[in-house]
Amino acid sequence: METLEDIKWVDTHCHLQLMGDEINEEDISNLEYFIIPGVDVPSSIKAKKLSLVYPEKSYWSAGLHPHEADTLEEVKNHLLTLMEEADLIGETGLDYYRNLSSRDNQIKNFEFHIDISQKLGKPLIIHCRDSFSDVYDTLSNKEITYPVILHSWTGGNKWTKKFIELDVYFSISGIVTYDTAHDLQAAVKQIPKDKILLETDVPYLAPQPFKGKRNNPTYIKHTGVKLAELLDVTPHDLSEITIANTNTVLNREV
Repeated sequence: METLEDIKWVDTHCHLQLMGDEINEEDISNLEYFIIPGVDVPSSIKAKKLSLVYPEKSYWSAGLHPHEADTLEEVKNHLLTLMEEADLIGETGLDYYRNLSSRDNQIKNFEFHIDISQKLGKPLIIHCRDSFSDVYDTLSNKEITYPVILHSWTGGNKWTKKFIELDVYFSISGIVTYDTAHDLQAAVKQIPKDKILLETDVPYLAPQPFKGKRNNPTYIKHTGVKLAELLDVTPHDLSEITIANTNTVLNREV
């Protein structure tokens, strides 16, 4: 009889390089495989190096987070070299909550990543916080032929419906387990099952019952259980669905 502990998951957004020396085999024991996203040049380099430690279980991305968008021109050449080697492009996007870079530069940085992902034929990881309209408009104005992942999706019904039209993937984090996440919990029920992914965003966004603590890859099962409940499927079925979807995003042979 399979138990929750036996189920394997795919973590599509796992900043293992930010866990330092704290990572061990037990931390990733319930992961079929995982994606390590970069947020700037140093973290993308670390993602690449860490991915080499787990060649059968990991993929990595190179990108410049919207918080760092003001530095794009300084790092562009180094970033492009990494992007050519990476499995995915990003994390990029727009963050109008903190606004640590100017909005103009965030949009320029975002458009740069979109163009590179399409040129190289690689999936794109998008950060979207308090910026749904501009993310939507920017994507809508581009010809997108390769997979787009909306990382840690938090949109409600309105924006979920609109982004569904763009045929993107929605990666769901531990936020969906929070008591305050009523809009997100309602919205995920609309997402086509072949467009749903799971993530931890380690070391951030730990799910209930660990909210407010340092996240761990093994906690993905709590997000999986909650999402399965919302979608009226078993955790085992959700595991199979999200693994198959991520395989499609990565063009991964099974």
